[in-house]
Amino acid sequence: MTALALSTAATVALISGVVIGLAFVAGLIVMAARRRGARGPDIPSGMRPGPADEVLEQHHIDRTMARGVAFMLLIAPWLAVIWLGEPGQNVDDETELAARSVERGEMWYQISTEENPTGFGCARCHGAEAQGGTVPFTTADGQFIPEYPVPALRDVCGGAATGHPLITSLEDIRTTIMEGREGTPMPSWSIRFAGPMNDQQILDLISYLAEINEENVPEEQNLCTNPQATAATPEPGPTVTPGEPQ
Repeated sequence: MTALALSTAATVALISGVVIGLAFVAGLIVMAARRRGARGPDIPSGMRPGPADEVLEQHHIDRTMARGVAFMLLIAPWLAVIWLGEPGQNVDDETELAARSVERGEMWYQISTEENPTGFGCARCHGAEAQGGTVPFTTADGQFIPEYPVPALRDVCGGAATGHPLITSLEDIRTTIMEGREGTPMPSWSIRFAGPMNDQQILDLISYLAEINEENVPEEQNLCTNPQATAATPEPGPTVTPGEPQ
């Protein structure tokens, strides 16, 4: 039997072909095995289940949280600045509210005019500058007094020290305005006693009186602004009778 002699190049080509063929067959076997192991229902891709909501929404959740953190980092310094300036702002607000109350109180005090239609006319009896004056008055028993003395209000916060013995505190001023003085031309002004003024208007009027009293009553005698002055005020004396100075 004659042996088939092959050249070296032919031998290499033959071996390469066999190796490639075996590799191709092995690849087919592996692919077939994988398909067999992963085989399931034949569902079209458009009908297969999609990703879970957590997976789909995670990106949006992360982005929203990042924006929230950035916003807090931006606003935190402003909150600190506002907090540090709050006490001063509160003082400014209180000062402005007090100033507006005084302005309104002056309007209530003056006589009603075209320029000031909200005036209650306190100035008609007590004077435009709260200097006091006289008014005609008929007593309950029918006695007519053509010039009944009306006390000044620009120094009423001084109490007995400035000729107002019935005033011992700021509350006495408020009570007199609200309830009036029986037997005198002073009527009640509060709506609680059938008068025309509400509580805020009376408070504004008192603020105005306290303001003008600061110019005419020393601080140590001012019952409206100095609580210590109340304790030093003597007990109220008898009511001044008509015609006597107050």
